[in-house]
Amino acid sequence: MKKLSSLAAHLLTLPGVTRDQMEAFADQGKLSLTGKDLGHGLEVGRFRYDAVISIERCPGSIAELLLSFIVLWLAKYDVERFELDLPDPDVDVSLSDEQTVDVEIGVEFDEPLVIVPDPEGPLSYEGEQWRVGDAGINVAENLAGLEAV
Repeated sequence: MKKLSSLAAHLLTLPGVTRDQMEAFADQGKLSLTGKDLGHGLEVGRFRYDAVISIERCPGSIAELLLSFIVLWLAKYDVERFELDLPDPDVDVSLSDEQTVDVEIGVEFDEPLVIVPDPEGPLSYEGEQWRVGDAGINVAENLAGLEAV
């Protein structure tokens, strides 16, 4: 639930939004098994869930800023959502009083569950120890055996 945590933390940078106003949780989670070799680790599955973020007593003056924050965050940090055909977020806004609103945001996320080898890791699989982590990507610095065209 890295994406939910990251989006919630991002929204807390908005002026007028504090931790005591916000509740964030995952709902309707579904695990799927993948077993994909990533080179330096394994994607053992994916976790698809509905992230729900509720903000009470949000200053009404920043409501559009809040919505823009969400759209820009998704565009930058959830680039897979178009490939995975995830729906657009749902937003409900209720007037709380003359100056504040209650906002509930629903966003469907799909995240990989990746394990990497670690002799001290808590997970046993295929005779090895593993931990949850990022497999990382190796970038080639040069290519041997190729001719320039």
